[in-house]
Amino acid sequence: MAQAFDVGKKIKSLRDENSLTLKELSCKSGVSTTQISEIERNLTSPTIVTLMKLISALGKETSIFFEQDSHQKVSMVRQDERSLIVDQKNQVFIESLTKGIIDSKLKVIIARPKPGQENIPQGYEHAGEELIFVFKGKIQVTLDGKPYILEEGDSIHFRCEMNHKIKNITDSEVELLSISTPPTY
Repeated sequence: MAQAFDVGKKIKSLRDENSLTLKELSCKSGVSTTQISEIERNLTSPTIVTLMKLISALGKETSIFFEQDSHQKVSMVRQDERSLIVDQKNQVFIESLTKGIIDSKLKVIIARPKPGQENIPQGYEHAGEELIFVFKGKIQVTLDGKPYILEEGDSIHFRCEMNHKIKNITDSEVELLSISTPPTY
């Protein structure tokens, strides 16, 4: 099973590294000081969107949560060593299949959205490309408002400048592989 990552501790550490007050980080990220404080104290878990806002305001990529401190040229991750991020609001569980290679141009994750859940309901855009492969279940990938239905064994490859979101359209668990470059998670 994946190892849970202390998101609050990492956000606090990065905020301290940047010598930012809660108010300053709030102004830069658009996330309230109360919410940042609760995240840092692990009283609440941030959504992926909130996490992306905070990390961007801190000048980092969200892949910082999957990286190790050492500089590696090879990344081997055993199944029970995977880093795990849980978006509790949107009920999406994300495991990293890579870690430790600093400044990597690639991110590979397994995502498990719960029945009926979307990763980021309003969608999002970023630089790069993404490939999604469905191992289990059925999902809808919406690209610039156009829905694409993918079932087990299907894949889709797209430019990430398009507004995109992923939704589990079944009443059971879905498992998908996402490969993106550059890393955004």
